[in-house]
Amino acid sequence: MKTIFPIIILFGLLLFSCATAKPTMEQMAKADYGSSISQDLAQSKAENFFNTYLKDPYSAVYKWGNVFQGYITKGLLDGGGVLYGFILEVNVNAKNGFGGYTGSKLYRFVFYNGEIKTVYGETETSAGNLMMKVY
Repeated sequence: MKTIFPIIILFGLLLFSCATAKPTMEQMAKADYGSSISQDLAQSKAENFFNTYLKDPYSAVYKWGNVFQGYITKGLLDGGGVLYGFILEVNVNAKNGFGGYTGSKLYRFVFYNGEIKTVYGETETSAGNLMMKVY
């Protein structure tokens, strides 16, 4: 049993951390990013997301990044591939169900034509922090 546990951990890490290769410059130039979204609208939509996602959304402290045109490489468990759009990164610190702050966690929102396409959030594991699909 002691030898199986490390193998299971290693296999899990490979599945979670493997992602599609980065796109080439030509692929990025031809990609459909959808229409752009303003900083204010992106932040408003992200806050609305957190209002339903967090246990205590009123305790949330946000540190907003700027919206930029970009891509996210999806992991194997997400089907692989590349997702293009407008990215908003935000660090969030909010209270958990016990009333204590969880510590700042990074979230990446991908917007396509002004709508949230997907959200990735930082998750703590025994092997370190990983970005996992939240929505």
